[in-house]
Amino acid sequence: MLEKENWRRYCSRSANTIEGNGVELLHSGEEAFPAMLAAIGGARSFVLLESYCFADDGIGRVVADLLRKKAREGVEVYLLYDSVGSILTDRDFFSGLAAVGVNVAEFRPVIFWKPYWNWIKRDHRKILCVDGEWAFVGGFNITDYDAPRSMGGRGWKDVQVKVRGPVVAAVEGIFWEAWTVSSPVRGPAARPRPVLASVVAGGQAVSVVSANGIRNVRSIRRSYRYAIDRALKSIYITNAYFLPDRLVYRRLIKAARRGVDVCVIAPWETDHPYVRWASWAMYGHMMKNGIKIYEWHGPILHSKTAVIDGVWASVGSHNLDHRSLHYNLELNLNIHGTGFGGELARVFREDLKNSRQITREDLRRRPWTARAASRLLYFIRSWL
Repeated sequence: MLEKENWRRYCSRSANTIEGNGVELLHSGEEAFPAMLAAIGGARSFVLLESYCFADDGIGRVVADLLRKKAREGVEVYLLYDSVGSILTDRDFFSGLAAVGVNVAEFRPVIFWKPYWNWIKRDHRKILCVDGEWAFVGGFNITDYDAPRSMGGRGWKDVQVKVRGPVVAAVEGIFWEAWTVSSPVRGPAARPRPVLASVVAGGQAVSVVSANGIRNVRSIRRSYRYAIDRALKSIYITNAYFLPDRLVYRRLIKAARRGVDVCVIAPWETDHPYVRWASWAMYGHMMKNGIKIYEWHGPILHSKTAVIDGVWASVGSHNLDHRSLHYNLELNLNIHGTGFGGELARVFREDLKNSRQITREDLRRRPWTARAASRLLYFIRSWL
C-alpha cells in the first residue's frame, strides 16, 4: 500500500492509470529490434505497426519481408507511416506491401500545393502491438539509423518499453485513432478489428499519455509538469531535442531552487544541430539556478526519457520541444513505481559516465557570433 501511495503522489490523473501490467525496459537497439522482430514473427492474429519513418534500407526491408510473410500466413497486418517522416521512401515500396495483403495507410499525405499547415502536423509515434498481448512504445523508427550495429545499422542511442497486460488495449486504441484519419495506400481503409482485452500480467501501474494536436495537445506536458512540481530528490531527463516550453522550463528551475537534483542529458552530436544551438541559449540561466546540463558523447542520442525520484518514469516519442507539444501525434508511457523508476535512474547515472558536464566557462568561451546565433535560433524555436 505504501508503494501505491508513493507513486500516486506524482500521477496527475491516477484514475486513468492502468494497473496489472508487466513492463520491460529495452535499453538499446540491440535489445529492442530483436524483440520486435520476434514478436512480429510469432504473431498469430494481428500486427499493428506505426512509425514516423519507415525506410527502404537494410532494416526496413527486413521488417517489410517479415510483414509480407505474416500477411501471407493469414495474420492481419496493419502498417501506418508518416508522409513527411518517410518522404525519402519510394511509394512503390509501400504499394508492394499492400499488394500482398498488408493493410498500409499514410498519415497526412504531402500535397505540395496545400498550405504549410498540411506539412507540420505529423505522426511522430513509434508503436508496435501484437495479438492484443504485447505493445512496444519508444523512440525507434524503422531505419538503419535506429537499428543496432550488429544488424548493419548505425546504432543511435534510444530506449523502448515492452508491455503486457491491460495497458496494451489502450495503446491499440491510440493506433486506431490515427489509422481512421489516415489515407489507405491501396483500396479502402481496412476495418479496425476489435481490441482484445488483456489479462493481468504483472504488478506495474502505467499511464498512457498522448498528444494528437488538439484534444490531448498538453496531456504529456501536463504529466511532466505535475511530476516535476512534486519532485523531492531528483529529476533526470534525457532528451534528443531539449527545448522545453516556458511552463516546463520554469518548473525545472523552481525544482532546482528548492534543492532537487535536476540533471539533463542532451546530445553533443545530433542530426538536428540547430536545435542544439538553440538549447544553448537556455543553459546559462538554467545553470545559474542549479540545473546541471550534460552532453552525451557517443552514438547520436535519440532518447526521450525522464525519471523523477526513482518513482515516476516516462518513455516514448515526445521530445521536449515546440513541435512535439503543439503539432505532432506523440505517445509516452508513464510507468509508476520504484522498480522500473529505479532501473531507469540507474541507466541515467550510467549514461553520465559517457557525458560531459557543461560549465559556466564553456558558456563564456563561446564566440559572440555563436551566442547570437543561439539566441536567434531560440527566438524562432517554434519553427525548428
